[in-house]
Amino acid sequence: MLSKRRNVIKIGSWELRKLEEKEYGKLSSFDCSDTDLNEFFRNDALDHKRELLAETYSLSLMQAAGNGKRVPVVLVSFRNDSIQIPDEDRKKFLPEKKSHYKSLPAVKIARLGVHSSFQRLSVGTFLITLTKYLFVNNNRTGCRFVTVDAYNNEHTLSFYQKNGFSFLYEKDRSRNTRIMYYDLKRIQQ
Repeated sequence: MLSKRRNVIKIGSWELRKLEEKEYGKLSSFDCSDTDLNEFFRNDALDHKRELLAETYSLSLMQAAGNGKRVPVVLVSFRNDSIQIPDEDRKKFLPEKKSHYKSLPAVKIARLGVHSSFQRLSVGTFLITLTKYLFVNNNRTGCRFVTVDAYNNEHTLSFYQKNGFSFLYEKDRSRNTRIMYYDLKRIQQ
């Protein structure tokens, strides 16, 4: 069952919730086994919120004991983005009458970390699927793509490819991160 309130979505025993400012101090115990991501969530995410650069959400599992405690499983920061469309590629994404747009709106997965105890259990895929669903069915502004600057390593790139993401460019093949995208029109109802 899907239950939605502004900034809180519940699906069964899962809850996706935008963090309030007072909750950022509790992120010091979150460990996704990646130093860069841990540092971002512990030290930088609140500043990004305050500067209106990104919002961080927690995907939590409600404890079976029913005491209302949430176990944070995934932390994800979202921010606005756009994809610049070269002239020769516009018709691939847009009908002729809309092909004058030089960029298309996107939401960026700025940071995504799965708690080390829950890695390789498809929780990251669940969060990606939920993200796609939300921006197709509960889109508040208009969003055509989900983008990510994925760490350029086999494990991370493979994860996003398995979740339907494609590389935006080949020119970033040797960089630390690769820009990837998912076209939400693929699942639009």
